Amino acid sequence: MSITFAFIKATEGSWMKDPEFDKNWENARKYGIIRGAYHFFWPNVSPKDQAAKFIRAVKLRSGDLPPVVDVEETKGMTKSQVQRYTKEFLTILEKHYKVRPILYTNRDFYKIHFADHEDFKNYRFWIAHYHVSDFDMPGDEKWHFWQHSDRGNVNGINERVDFNVFNGDSVALRKLCVP
Repeated sequence: MSITFAFIKATEGSWMKDPEFDKNWENARKYGIIRGAYHFFWPNVSPKDQAAKFIRAVKLRSGDLPPVVDVEETKGMTKSQVQRYTKEFLTILEKHYKVRPILYTNRDFYKIHFADHEDFKNYRFWIAHYHVSDFDMPGDEKWHFWQHSDRGNVNGINERVDFNVFNGDSVALRKLCVP
């Protein structure tokens, strides 16, 4: 099995940059892996402060995947607050990077918070839904990335990793990348 792309955790909240991010980010490019950076979003923390943390940490280059916001917890916020703050974060990233970000979440969180909201209809979704042989999104939505396992093994990595697939061919994956 060859690895075509990898999403690498960059930041979390407004206070944390992953200590391995820079090394992982550079090594992915060095070894010809299409790379994407993600931010673990906290809905109860200022979207502006979180976006500033991510933007300071991640310098996208041609051939990189769009930035990703990982939203899978409410942290006590209401559905409308989660939607509003997530949209604000996405808008800031899109304005800065000049590319529409990808939204990561799990299937149930997607159904509850994003499936029925017009503000999220034009985003690409990376959906976590583990240990099933096939996957369909609720309604007519299309998934772009599917995280199908959290128990993968990769040579050179001493921990379990998540396994993902892209819903398309290599040409479509490259078209998704930053020009």
